[in-house]
Amino acid sequence: MTDELTPEQARFYMASQWQMMWWKFRRHRIAVIAGIFLLVLYFVIIIAEFVAPYNLHSRDIDHIYAPPQAVQLFHEGSLRAPFVYGFKYHLDMENLQRVYERDKSQIHTIRWFCLGDEYEFWGMIPGRFHFICPAEDGTLFLFGTDRLGRDLFS
Repeated sequence: MTDELTPEQARFYMASQWQMMWWKFRRHRIAVIAGIFLLVLYFVIIIAEFVAPYNLHSRDIDHIYAPPQAVQLFHEGSLRAPFVYGFKYHLDMENLQRVYERDKSQIHTIRWFCLGDEYEFWGMIPGRFHFICPAEDGTLFLFGTDRLGRDLFS
């Protein structure tokens, strides 16, 4: 018997720990998808000011504790550009809170790559260019608002 190694065996014999971990990781489909998702999240964190539709400090006192606005593509059966419906609210005097209802007569088309609220990129570089913006005189609260009327997504 000879102790000759085939090229495939030699590759495994000469591989470092990192190479073997990478080979094992690549075979696990869910791990690869989760890794890509994490990389996308890290990238978005780096450019968070650009991605957010509003400035971190901007407030809308007319929309305190507003629920999230779902992005829509269809209005009355027809395909449209991405949009959100506006809100109307009334005061519930029994519970002392605002009750929001979707107003399908108000359609706010989402704007992409537009000028919006001013921000400082990484706290140093002033800018106004955003990836996503609300319609003129409209709102875009993807995750809703807090008790001060600040957009939670921003």
